[in-house]
Amino acid sequence: MTNDTRERIIQECNTMLMSVGPSSMTMDNVARACGISKRTLYEIFPDKRTLIGECVHRQHLKKNAEVKEVFDTSNNCFEAMYKVYMRARKMYANTSMAFINDIKRLYPDIFDQHMGNEKVTVDGLSSVLRKAQDEGLVIKRINPEIAAYLFVISIRELHENSHFAQYGFKSDDVFDHVFISFLRGVATIKGIEMIEYLEKSQSENQ
Repeated sequence: MTNDTRERIIQECNTMLMSVGPSSMTMDNVARACGISKRTLYEIFPDKRTLIGECVHRQHLKKNAEVKEVFDTSNNCFEAMYKVYMRARKMYANTSMAFINDIKRLYPDIFDQHMGNEKVTVDGLSSVLRKAQDEGLVIKRINPEIAAYLFVISIRELHENSHFAQYGFKSDDVFDHVFISFLRGVATIKGIEMIEYLEKSQSENQ
């Protein structure tokens, strides 16, 4: 089988995982979406677990590559964090709640892998916050590791348990408030000025 077929399978599977979740995604549907037979699909991925595990792994590789590119091309840490957040915001908006819930319930080993990557996210964010302290954007007395941990688990909790819906809040608005409140909470005066500049630029570009 060609690499193109393998990549098409992963792409279609990812689309289904994000829209309907693992339990509703079937190998029949993946094969049909790819225009291949089930036999061909099973020759490449022997079972559904293997396919989902590969998709989750690819998601993290893609995320890490995109985040690295953002930080390599941004003027400062706050600008980079803002761009990364907007990427994550779009991703969450396109992700079914069933995705995380089903992964946790049906494939605990893959969920553990996912959580392990969350630790990488915390470590990466704490490193960025330390750099932002050097840039004068984040208050020196802030513990970057604790701040990063609190932010990541707050976002995860909101994503997994959307209790805010009963108050009539939109998910985008809630996530935006959490992110901006987090940045403002750790920011110096210089950092707040940068946040206001980024918010204004984002508003003008909408």
